Amino acid sequence: MDKADGLAQARQNLADYLRLNSLRNTPERNALLEAIYSADAPVQAEELAKVMSEGRRLRISRATVYNNLSLFEDAGLVRKVFQDDRILFERTDKSKGVIRLVCDGCGKVTEMSGDKLRRQIAQLRTRRFNAVGWELRIYGLCSKCTAELKRKQNRLNKKDKDKK
Repeated sequence: MDKADGLAQARQNLADYLRLNSLRNTPERNALLEAIYSADAPVQAEELAKVMSEGRRLRISRATVYNNLSLFEDAGLVRKVFQDDRILFERTDKSKGVIRLVCDGCGKVTEMSGDKLRRQIAQLRTRRFNAVGWELRIYGLCSKCTAELKRKQNRLNKKDKDKK
């Protein structure tokens, strides 16, 4: 499922949820949903509020962003992701899980594809639990942080040799 299909399905799911709960389907809600589903990575509510207030036809307040994120979460359209001391929101895509590489040095998060791993996880059967999605985080150092660490170690080793 590509982004366009995911957004179309999310819009339909939102419309169904709003209708079932006697809520209005507003342009602001749809614009916010589009912003979340077009993001390549999880986003903070503050980032969304800033993006929504800049360069858009619709001016959406911070309160509207927070209220709708809560509504989207209840509707199953987004999920909270806890990263360090931040709460991020990401779109839900129940057809696949997410594999993320997290650098402990700079905090950079990279998504990767692991089709073999995805197939194995999809085949897992859990007792008394209906899994609707998954996330795997692998922690380590990115190549940039690894190179910086090696440079620091080389400098320390050189200083130690010079002292002897």
